[in-house]
Amino acid sequence: MIITKLESFQLTEHPRELIIQIHTDEGIVGLGETNAKPGAVQELLHGMGADLLLGQDPQNIELIWSNFYTAFNHHGCSGTEMRALSAIDIALWDIKGKISNQPLYQLLGGRSREKVKVYNTCVGYQNNNDRDLFIDDPTMLAEELLESGIDVMKIWPFDELSSKFQGQYISKDLLKKGVEPFRKIKEAFGDKMQLALEGHGRWNVPTAIQIARELEAYDLLWIEDLIPIHNMDNLAALRNGTTIPVGASERLFTRNDYHQMLEKRGGDIVIADPAWTGGVSEVKKIASLAEIYGLPFAPHNCGGPILHTVNAHLCFNIPNLWMMETVRAFYDTYYGEILNKFPRVENGFIRNPPASPGLGVELSPDFYQRDDIIHRVTTSRKGEGEGKVYNISGVGDPWRR
Repeated sequence: MIITKLESFQLTEHPRELIIQIHTDEGIVGLGETNAKPGAVQELLHGMGADLLLGQDPQNIELIWSNFYTAFNHHGCSGTEMRALSAIDIALWDIKGKISNQPLYQLLGGRSREKVKVYNTCVGYQNNNDRDLFIDDPTMLAEELLESGIDVMKIWPFDELSSKFQGQYISKDLLKKGVEPFRKIKEAFGDKMQLALEGHGRWNVPTAIQIARELEAYDLLWIEDLIPIHNMDNLAALRNGTTIPVGASERLFTRNDYHQMLEKRGGDIVIADPAWTGGVSEVKKIASLAEIYGLPFAPHNCGGPILHTVNAHLCFNIPNLWMMETVRAFYDTYYGEILNKFPRVENGFIRNPPASPGLGVELSPDFYQRDDIIHRVTTSRKGEGEGKVYNISGVGDPWRR
């Protein structure tokens, strides 16, 4: 079996999404996804990516991953490159499952639990206004989530407050304003609703510690990415400066970054995104690495329905799972437009992973009729001298190609 075609779909209605399909000469097709900056990823996939991928045996997932990483690492391997590799790796695991006639979670070692607890990240999207609610009416939002069976929510009221002083300082009035949604929810619901803070890397270390200490009275489950992930010592300083557990971080890439973070004791909950940091292969390794350090793993899941499905498979398998991130603003709006089915959240849990082979999901038949698709297909490799700018063998002069 060999890979014969790489296909990608960018959606203008959902401009963060990039969906790929990897085709084989035996008619088996693998589905993958990444998100954020899809145009650059799509270009990379159909240039360098397709040239490395076409003609390969899709079952050799580790070899393909290693070859891509070697080629990417020659010029730096974060961001666009790893998002491209992540989408490919996901699609290869889908193919592997279809060949084996096994769902992904079984290929990874089977179930470690009967159901997966979820939390809601309060994004606003399309007709959902969860983000505005956590600013304007946080108790209403918390009540809605509790009524649906979800008792953990993540919000980020401090983000907009960082702009006045570029995250270098926070005044007492702004600090009080940022804390207000947490205070209101805790006063209304007590321990019935558990809270987490997302920070999106917008604060310096002393200000982040100041924010965290102000929030300690509200018994947060964790704080996440309050500071940029440039320096693991800074992350450790934040962790040592507060009693609230620290989650880190979907902004890291590959097991190498996570190992450095763990060695510095920079986090209490390990967070990684299969669509960003290297796919199923790498996230499984990162979760196992966290387990060695006695820490739980929580996948980042703020993307499309394919990523959501991949994370469900991983969460049923990974023994040291914390809980699974979900976004009701996504699964209640557009997921059903893209896939024929996806893992449903019911009363705060996902109760079953897809049972069909591979990811267990396919693109909806209506998907191909969309009028907002930027569709690209590559079926052949470049010839010698047609713009190859990498060398994975180490043989010869790479500048001469």
